[in-house]
Amino acid sequence: MCRGLPLKQVILEIDPLWREIAEDSPNTLNSRSVNNNSSVTGIIGELAVSQALASLGIEHSVDNTYEYDFLVEGIKVDVKTTNFIFGKIKQDHHVMLTDYLRNQQCEVYIFAAINYPENAVYIMGCCAKFWFWKTEVAKDYKKGEAVFRQGIKEDARVMKFKHLTSFYKLPLLLEALK
Repeated sequence: MCRGLPLKQVILEIDPLWREIAEDSPNTLNSRSVNNNSSVTGIIGELAVSQALASLGIEHSVDNTYEYDFLVEGIKVDVKTTNFIFGKIKQDHHVMLTDYLRNQQCEVYIFAAINYPENAVYIMGCCAKFWFWKTEVAKDYKKGEAVFRQGIKEDARVMKFKHLTSFYKLPLLLEALK
C-alpha cells in the first residue's frame, strides 16, 4: 500500500508477505554467504521496487543475479537497499557503495532505504551506474577512512540521496540509456 508520493521519492508500506519471503530466502547469492540482515533488507527493497515499477506501468523481469536484479526495457537494473533504524530518512542522508561494485554488469541503480520502525520502504531515486561512479557530487573514501564517524572496511563511494534522479523519472533515464 502506498503511504505517500512526494515528488522525489516513493514510500511504500512493507507488505507482511515481503518480510515472509525475505526471511525464508537463503542467505547466499551466487554461492556467496550473505549476512541475514543484509539479505532480508535487500530482498524487501527489491520487492518494493518491483511493486513500484508495476504501479508505474513499467514492465520488468526479475533476473536477480549477482550483477543485476531486474531487466527493464532491455536495461539491467540493480536495487541498492540500506536500512535506517533511527529517525526519519531524509534527502541529506547518504548512500554508500563499495568499490568492487564498479565492475558490476548493470546500467542503472535504484536506491531504496528501509525504515523498520515506520514499516516503510523509501525508494529514494535512481541514476545511471556510470554517473554514480564519475559524478563530482559523490566522494571516494579509502579503506580505514572515517565515514559516518567510523572507519570503513573497504574503499567506497558516498553520495547524498538528494543528488539522485526521482524514481518517477526512471522512464526518461531508461530512454536516454538506450
